Amino acid sequence: MLDGIIALVVGVLLLFFGKRLFWLAAALVAFLFGWQLFGDLLGPVWSLVLAVVLGIVFAWLAIKFIRFAAYIVAFLAGAAALPLLMGAFGVDMSGLILAGIGGAIGLILVAVAFDWGLILITAWAGASAVVFGLQKWIEIDDSLVATIIFFALLILGVGWQASRRRKN
Repeated sequence: MLDGIIALVVGVLLLFFGKRLFWLAAALVAFLFGWQLFGDLLGPVWSLVLAVVLGIVFAWLAIKFIRFAAYIVAFLAGAAALPLLMGAFGVDMSGLILAGIGGAIGLILVAVAFDWGLILITAWAGASAVVFGLQKWIEIDDSLVATIIFFALLILGVGWQASRRRKN
């Protein structure tokens, strides 16, 4: 239940404010990645502590070295989001393989178009986290419903962030 609520909150922040508050997006993506990575290994308390530490480190990196941090965050966002997304859709594949594929997609997006890559990857990670959170919190079991929610949120998040981009 708690992991669903945390995923929902983090997902909404990434979905709507990922590019604008990149330091926060970096912290949240690192938090999600660490929480997902350490969750099964160390239990809920230690995974939460390590995820928070990882988030703080990445927030600092994003403030000091934005380009470098953007590539790392893009990789981590893709690596965290794709396994969550595929799991939500019932795909049973190695998490490590999915993480590698997702990380590569994230890197490519940011390398090709920096601003749009950040918008897409933060919205993607946010939509994935929200779908995961909804599945944990209110137990959405239907993969078609999860798919529709994911793509609706992705479009909404990209649209929202893009509209804010033009105003800056």
